Amino acid sequence: MSLVTSNFQKVAAAQQRAVANGVRLGVGQILLEIGARADELVPFDTGALSRSQRTSVKNTGDGDVEGEIAYGGPAAPYALVQHEDLNLSHPPKSMGGSPVAPGQGRGPKYLEYPSNQVGKRAEKIIAQSIRAAKGIR
Repeated sequence: MSLVTSNFQKVAAAQQRAVANGVRLGVGQILLEIGARADELVPFDTGALSRSQRTSVKNTGDGDVEGEIAYGGPAAPYALVQHEDLNLSHPPKSMGGSPVAPGQGRGPKYLEYPSNQVGKRAEKIIAQSIRAAKGIR
């Protein structure tokens, strides 16, 4: 009977690690999707703000996973103002010379809007990542 118990504990521990890895991968996937959408909306003049995007995924001390996406830092200290000030003028500008699609432009809330959109699917993305980490398709 102890062999079964020991085997169960090993299997349970392996499953727990797979779930933790899946959650971490899912949070990373969410950040990638938010970042890709935000890059299409972030104000673009010199490109410094767009290039300042950074993401991180880490385990907290209590076993949770925390993800962060941000713009700014020393290269673009004005990121918060650009994000929050709804009165700033942000004429549509495209990268690479292609025109901005009608109805799309760059401006404030460039991070909030994609976060809300992708956030609606967050549980599904994490669940899919957990299944993949456990080898379930």
